[in-house]
Amino acid sequence: MNAREPEALIPAAVDTLPINFAILDDDGTILYTNRAWQEFGEANDIELQPDTIGTNYLTITRQANTEEAQAAATGLSEILTGDRDLFEFEYPCHSPNTRRWFLMRAASFTNGEQRYVAVAHFDITDRYEYQRRLEESNERLQQFAHVASHDLQEPLRMVTRYLQLLESRYGDDLDDDAETFIEFAVDGAERMEAMIEGLLAYSRVETQGASFDSVDLNAVLDDVLTDLSVRIDETDAEITAEPLPTVSGDASQLRQLFQNLLENALQYSGEENPRVTLSATRDEDEWILSVSDEGIGIDHEETDRVFEVFQRLHSHEEYEGAGIGLALCRRVVERHGGDIWVDSDPEAGSTFSFTLPAADA
Repeated sequence: MNAREPEALIPAAVDTLPINFAILDDDGTILYTNRAWQEFGEANDIELQPDTIGTNYLTITRQANTEEAQAAATGLSEILTGDRDLFEFEYPCHSPNTRRWFLMRAASFTNGEQRYVAVAHFDITDRYEYQRRLEESNERLQQFAHVASHDLQEPLRMVTRYLQLLESRYGDDLDDDAETFIEFAVDGAERMEAMIEGLLAYSRVETQGASFDSVDLNAVLDDVLTDLSVRIDETDAEITAEPLPTVSGDASQLRQLFQNLLENALQYSGEENPRVTLSATRDEDEWILSVSDEGIGIDHEETDRVFEVFQRLHSHEEYEGAGIGLALCRRVVERHGGDIWVDSDPEAGSTFSFTLPAADA
């Protein structure tokens, strides 16, 4: 095969791509367009020749009287003048019958002494439509959260109040079975209310999260330890921590994350007094945080299931809880672009690790 044959194949290969592609000289004049670019011009009744070869793309872009066109023209101009090497810009390109979105990408390159600019327009309509459906789904989830916070919880509170009123008013006339039945009913209503509150918090991670800022995890841990101080004293727990980093995140949600993991460690300590250690390791642009305990541990085949909503490994008689704490932890970590996992052995304790973006990344 001739060494130059692959170069000769490039135009034919580019013609097969479903991407509007052009090459400009360093003044912005269009030197080459692929088939998708030409077909786009024909389909949209471009007044100039559909391939637009020989015309100045920067001039064409500047002539459009839209904010998007002016932003694209500014970025393209900076590429042509050498002020930047890469420009990316998303913009709508709607017709009366079709709503479309594109990603424009322009980058400079050289061939010998001559400088050129490659311009590509990617159709990202499917991504935008998916995002729109996701936003609609989140809106419905938020509506459910509102229902869960009031319309579902209020009847449960009423049931609990009347059962407690029944016990207090007629307690002397009730036999042991009746008192047991009332106790079970109250406990069930209270657990259902806790599950609804947990599901409500889970649903709001995305819809009501705050914007990210620099968060000192040492301060977050201090707040959580203050909140858990009574339980720590009652269980004679020992919690030690290495100096923790500053990360980029939502301080309120990170506090939820630490509180749920520490509560989990305290609850599943077994018969021994809880011993919990927190550590942090830098890994390029993120931190790996770990919460280790010496508790009852988790079977290897269950380590993924513990992060699912309402997936409990123990009965309510053994351990209290709504089965949503670790699911909430995973949702918070994923909102921060990280991962969470657990390494554990039965009777040897567990280490929950998760990644968060470094504040200086």
